[in-house]
Amino acid sequence: MRGFIEELRHRNVIRVGVAYVIAGWLLAQVADLAADAFNAPDWVMQMLIVVLLVGLPVALFLAWAYELTPEGVIKAKDVPVDMPKDPRSGRMLNRIIIATLVLAIAGLVWERVTLDVSAPAPASSDKSIAVLPFADFSPGGDQAWFADGLTDEILNALARTRDLRVASRTSSFAYRGSDLDIPTIAAEMNVAHVLEGSVRRAGDRIRVTAQLIRASDDAHLWSQTFDANNNDSIEIQEDIAFQIASLLDTAMNPEELREMVAAGTDSIAAWEDYLHMRALSIQSTDEFDSASYNDRILSLYNEITTIDPEFADAHLLMAQTTFSWMDPNDVGIAPAGYSHEQVLQLFLTASAAATEFAQTEETRLRAEVLRARMRVRLDDVVSLTRALVELRPTDFVTWGDHLDALIVASRFDEAREFARRMYEQDWSHEGSLFLMYYRIARVDPPLALRSAREALARPSPKVADYYQAHRVFLMNGEVGEAAVMARRFLELSDDESLGLLIRIRQACAEGRVGDANALFADFGFGEPGVATNNIEWLALKTLGRDAEAEAVLRPLDQPAMLYALAQTLTYPHFDPRPFPNLSAVLQEQGMLRDNPDEIVFACPHDE
Repeated sequence: MRGFIEELRHRNVIRVGVAYVIAGWLLAQVADLAADAFNAPDWVMQMLIVVLLVGLPVALFLAWAYELTPEGVIKAKDVPVDMPKDPRSGRMLNRIIIATLVLAIAGLVWERVTLDVSAPAPASSDKSIAVLPFADFSPGGDQAWFADGLTDEILNALARTRDLRVASRTSSFAYRGSDLDIPTIAAEMNVAHVLEGSVRRAGDRIRVTAQLIRASDDAHLWSQTFDANNNDSIEIQEDIAFQIASLLDTAMNPEELREMVAAGTDSIAAWEDYLHMRALSIQSTDEFDSASYNDRILSLYNEITTIDPEFADAHLLMAQTTFSWMDPNDVGIAPAGYSHEQVLQLFLTASAAATEFAQTEETRLRAEVLRARMRVRLDDVVSLTRALVELRPTDFVTWGDHLDALIVASRFDEAREFARRMYEQDWSHEGSLFLMYYRIARVDPPLALRSAREALARPSPKVADYYQAHRVFLMNGEVGEAAVMARRFLELSDDESLGLLIRIRQACAEGRVGDANALFADFGFGEPGVATNNIEWLALKTLGRDAEAEAVLRPLDQPAMLYALAQTLTYPHFDPRPFPNLSAVLQEQGMLRDNPDEIVFACPHDE
């Protein structure tokens, strides 16, 4: 072994290896800086490291196999035993090693000096926070234990928050009573945000105030006051800690903050309630079961407007929701105890506020669409929805709203052309396409049939898809396929009203007139209302009992309710002529429909 090592030293293999490692390391450092400067992809550095690693055994082999002699570089096995070793090779390798070491040390010193001058501490992550001990502002000054317990609860809750670095309790509590400002404390703790607050406890009431501060500019991102009873102090601590942890996830997310401000609020609490309200609204639409959601939607809206009365998008969402409660073509149901007049007043207030406080053109246009529909200004609805399509050309619902507007205005040629354009768009990002094919069916049933089949072939159709597809299949005479859609809908939905319509339509399409009328008789409609009027009208029209159907909608033919009756124009088979007040409004706008379609799958008409 000693002889082998001596041979390695004699052939300069060890010197070559040391020189190669040092030179390779230095080359990698320089290449890393160059890659950052030129935004090179990661694979460039990865390939360089691989080449350097592969090159090491090659360099060692060459050092072993070849020798530098006074006669030049020759194979080591060919060097005569008595030939003296050329000293130049050793000196050259020594110089290479010394030079690269000097360069490496100089680079390390420069890096250290640069860091010391420009960055006294590592950059703090945007998702980092310190929770300072909450101050006790109670009258007796004896609730520090509660304030400390609350701080601990918040620390524990935040520590469970995904991707959030939380300074330790020991570090945070070291600043109790400190006179240092927030940016200085944050810099010392290397965090981007600081949460501070206070506790005031008197009698059976507890008030906790918390505020989140961004250290970089000492800006207050969020503040909130929590009031609670004193019955269970531990539960109060946990609840407040959970709420703060949830809100902070938004407060430290720059993208969500920008979306929040664009929506018209700078209150994170109001924004969180709005997101919940919006999710409930979408869920109620998807599941055809709005009654179980609308009480909570209304409660959230009241909370939002108490926090931020000028939150435009929240007002718009409430206006859209209340309009659906009053729309005869919608299955929305107002919260228990709310009369039509109360819902109307809520709509008027919310839509006016949405228009007044709108911070984007889209919010203003959507609020104006609702107000134009309420005033039965059908040309205005067409122009406003067209502007929205131009503003949001990839928004599926916006296209559907404009198609509806054209149908309501009885502009059927335009509607058919727009329906074809709508069908040709790429809606692969949409989870459900029922809006497309049931709306297109009103002006182009064959095109709707193609759309329905394509949409139903996608994974996991929704309940609403089966409901609307059933009607599309019947309109195209595909009674067998419609029966399959009917069974799937009835298996998945417990909506009795829509189930009635499906059964009646299928029975009429199959010629079972007696069964269809028996289904209607057994159902038993309760007190009339806008939504139930629509269900009853659709059932009677399908049964061919037109006179009774007109009688159901006649109470809506009054000035205060024309907006609701006008929405029935989305059905091309709706005849407005038996309704004098609506006819007058349509006549004034040159939109009186005088040749309504027939329901192709209806039971025979009364003679």
